[in-house]
Amino acid sequence: MGGIIITILFFRPKAYFILFVCMTLGLTGIWINNAYFFPKTVEIPRDATSVIFWNAANRATIHLDFLSENIKHIAPDIIALAETENASSQDIQQLSKAFPAYEFRILEGDMLIGIKGTIEKITYIIEEQNYDINFVEAQLKSGPILIAFTDTFQDPGMDKRKTLETILQLVSERNSDLIVGDFNTPYESVHFRNYELDYTSFHNYGQGFSATWPFGIPLLEIDQIYVLKPIAPILLQKIYYDVSDHAMLVGHFKQ
Repeated sequence: MGGIIITILFFRPKAYFILFVCMTLGLTGIWINNAYFFPKTVEIPRDATSVIFWNAANRATIHLDFLSENIKHIAPDIIALAETENASSQDIQQLSKAFPAYEFRILEGDMLIGIKGTIEKITYIIEEQNYDINFVEAQLKSGPILIAFTDTFQDPGMDKRKTLETILQLVSERNSDLIVGDFNTPYESVHFRNYELDYTSFHNYGQGFSATWPFGIPLLEIDQIYVLKPIAPILLQKIYYDVSDHAMLVGHFKQ
């Protein structure tokens, strides 16, 4: 839209006008082709595993009504919330009372985890102004799973090469089954290509805009879900609430 407005205002000669309008429409088509996945019918097996990941945006309170609504509707096996610095023991008690099949815990690094099963062990690793990562060993109905739950430092001018390489090294050393988190780095980053050697991104299994941030104007896909090969992704859904500038990600996969 901006390109067309600029063309109309500043490129009155017919040749330039047609050229730049065509270029703008062409680039728009390329963007839609790369950033939008047209909805398709996908059958989710009854024995599939599902995960909710949501950056709750460090609000004064966690909006448990939105979260509870999706837990009831989706019945996910894993619930991972980032930027929950105001999560309280009362929130845990309320969630545990409403959903007794889950074990909920507040994690270091302003994170919250919920497991439909039991949490066996949690290992927290931090590098200041780079990343926080919690390794959560859990027991689901389908079997044991190791979740790498991360949140990276948000500095647009920061070179993420070292950060993303270190996270990949940590999750690979532990043979993590699932990686979820806010990487504050677009999916298109060259530094994610190394992840694809042993892990599969949910990027190609999404519907609608691939971008997860910001709310209302989908620009960047900075929230990611990866699963260890040969675990198979099935579907990635995104739900938007105006209480956070990040989309809520719902991933389904087959272990």
